[in-house]
Amino acid sequence: MILNFQLSSYKKQNGTQSIRLKLSTSNKDTQYIDTKISVLKAQWNAKKQVIKRHVLEETLNAKLNAFKIEIEQLSYRNDGVSAKRLHQIYFNSKKYNGKSFTDFYQSVIQETKLRGKTRSAKTLQHYLDKLKKFNSNIAFSDIDHIFMKEYEFFMLKRGNKKNTIASNLRAIITICNRAKETGFIKENKAKGYKIHKENTTKQSLTLDEIENISNLEIEPRHKAMIVARDLFLFSFYTAGMRFTDICLLKWSNISDDNIIYKMNKVKYRTGATRSIPLNLKSKAILQKYKDKNKHFIFPPLYGCENMHQEEKEYKIYIKNNNLNRALKIIAEKCNIDKPISMHMAKHSFADYAVKSNVNLLMISKLLGHTRLETTQHYLKDFYKKEESETINKLFN
Repeated sequence: MILNFQLSSYKKQNGTQSIRLKLSTSNKDTQYIDTKISVLKAQWNAKKQVIKRHVLEETLNAKLNAFKIEIEQLSYRNDGVSAKRLHQIYFNSKKYNGKSFTDFYQSVIQETKLRGKTRSAKTLQHYLDKLKKFNSNIAFSDIDHIFMKEYEFFMLKRGNKKNTIASNLRAIITICNRAKETGFIKENKAKGYKIHKENTTKQSLTLDEIENISNLEIEPRHKAMIVARDLFLFSFYTAGMRFTDICLLKWSNISDDNIIYKMNKVKYRTGATRSIPLNLKSKAILQKYKDKNKHFIFPPLYGCENMHQEEKEYKIYIKNNNLNRALKIIAEKCNIDKPISMHMAKHSFADYAVKSNVNLLMISKLLGHTRLETTQHYLKDFYKKEESETINKLFN
């Protein structure tokens, strides 16, 4: 990286011109950073790269020298980067207080929100708010393994569960990694901290339990229960479509005998578009809601066509809680002693597919996974019965 000071060609009203630092690796990779120092042309020695015949020349030359050293250090820490990337790293470091971890954390939340990932931004904001209750002003230099241990103990005393604590600690490490990549810090001292996570078993409903829910008589006045059942069954019949995606479904997503939509959780990733064939049972549920709304298929977002994405996601969050309560009443009426929720429809489909001997590749495709390893990890809880049967078959 070649660094040189140059006078800007633009002349200000007082006749002075700004001194800029030129960053370049080649003629095609050149960037300029304004030093915020301006002098007359006659006061600049281009050959020696110093200010001359100025009443403050010693002070100003010292500032220029310090400025150049700062950029050189950034260049050394990010060896091999282009001038364009170094320019970006420098200005990113000046957006916030470079020493403040909490400020940088907040900036990541804002960026996440601007990218349309409102739910992720909300989760991160919740994590940061909790962290501020532990310490309201945290510098990057504060964060190391001792800090992580103390914060973990703080959350334990608050009664947080093991997996909740794991998510909060993992977010800190991720934010520090981001700061390192951006050039804010040289080293992520939180990296390598051992995070303890509790493996939770995915629960599912049997096909008989699904049919009991489907056949349950619900009085027309219990509208929430009817909608809850319809959306739960629709998710099961559409290979575990997520609740958010069901709420966001529009009639325009129905093409012939397929549902074609972009998965909201991973909408910015390659492979986010998913196509699910309709069957007789999913078609019957769609038919119930035909002509109820011109845009959205299902009730949770009726009348919300003009809402911002963040408002829609909040509406979905509230509806999810309400409908989960209705599902629990349905489960009680069907004598199902399981913690039923909308998300259990996905687990139930996966379990049913495994027990129906559907091959792993097809299950992966139906679940909308882009990597087979994701499916293998997801399905591990649904093979326990098959493992037992296999052992008995081998040795009995």
